[in-house]
Amino acid sequence: MTTTPARERTRHEIVRQAMGLFQDRGYSAVSLQDIASAAGCSKATVLYHFNGKAAVLAAVLEPAAADLAALVAAADQLSRAAAQEFAIGEFTDLAVRYRGVMDVVQELIPFIQEMPELALLVADGIRLKGFLAGSDDPLEQDLAGFALNGLTAECRHADGRTDEELHRLCEAALNRLFRPS
Repeated sequence: MTTTPARERTRHEIVRQAMGLFQDRGYSAVSLQDIASAAGCSKATVLYHFNGKAAVLAAVLEPAAADLAALVAAADQLSRAAAQEFAIGEFTDLAVRYRGVMDVVQELIPFIQEMPELALLVADGIRLKGFLAGSDDPLEQDLAGFALNGLTAECRHADGRTDEELHRLCEAALNRLFRPS
């Protein structure tokens, strides 16, 4: 039987508690001391594991960011039309799977580009927007940005929808916007 070292357990608990706090209160309203108290450790322990609150946030967002990076890398290997279709389905899956993360990200939109810890996530989000647009047309690009913001907000406030219902809604919305019949 293998056990997880105490340092890894502590780091994991900090990330887990931070996610809950960011969802409940919003990123801006949570302090490092709040995270430490929730995780049952000192603020110094949080700072031992992370170089500030933005680094904690990056760790919270890391699984979703890694999946988004994989989506973008896979879409990059496809034709424009195939990449668009792939991006629509895969983004919908990510948006539903990471509903809680979407809640946190939505608050960050106005200042996310000022956070160097999230630079790769932002870059991949911009590339995703291009894949969804399926075109270099500025109007289509703006529409894709609008769709991304709207769907992240819908996932944030899903009004009691199940994951399956939310998935169908998001996929239908993206298909109607970008692949009208």
